[in-house]
Amino acid sequence: MLAQKQPHLKSTKFIITALLVLLASIVGYFVFRDWQARPETVAGNISIVTTATNTAAAPVHRVPLKTGEPNRITIPDRDIQAPVIYVDNTSEEVFQEALGNGVVHYPGTPEPGELGNPYIFGHSSDYAWKPGDYKKIFAPLVDIPIGTAIHITNPVGELYVYTVSETKVVGPKDVSVLDQYDFKRYMLTLQTSYPIGTALKRFIAIAELDEMATYGPTTDTREIPASE
Repeated sequence: MLAQKQPHLKSTKFIITALLVLLASIVGYFVFRDWQARPETVAGNISIVTTATNTAAAPVHRVPLKTGEPNRITIPDRDIQAPVIYVDNTSEEVFQEALGNGVVHYPGTPEPGELGNPYIFGHSSDYAWKPGDYKKIFAPLVDIPIGTAIHITNPVGELYVYTVSETKVVGPKDVSVLDQYDFKRYMLTLQTSYPIGTALKRFIAIAELDEMATYGPTTDTREIPASE
């Protein structure tokens, strides 16, 4: 009787083994897809910051010509409009939650309009089933033309206009894009994952403040009182 049951046992073991292999393949596929889709940041667990000590004397604050809704980025030529979300740490969980609500300001980098290099990143793609209205907000950023105007407001609603001066594709751990230019230039860097649908590389758009568009032809250097 035992000899007659052995073929059945072998068949059962084969089926179980095949199912386990199939399950492992499915799990592996989704793990790979998850790895592809995240993170949007330069490096998910980056601990190098972005800031160097700014020892230069603080410049007199100039008042921009226009104001708008605080913490907002608009690139009219690319049909991009989104809130800029400020976060207080670089954990992947915090980044991913914030990306569901807009584009994200990298902690430790300056605010728009300040000397240095504010660093803003956003999704070019994400899973269809994940919540959020900004899963493809920076997809049009890819191949943005040099000279394109970027409008961005700071936390008090002052509107700054930057002009794209350079674009490039870098690896996911290339932290050179966080350069602060010794806090001697008014720069802005935007980032999204590339190619669209993966997080294999990063598409970078570097812009410089357009002072004429921001402040006009005036030499006005009014200082804003600290209480304001």
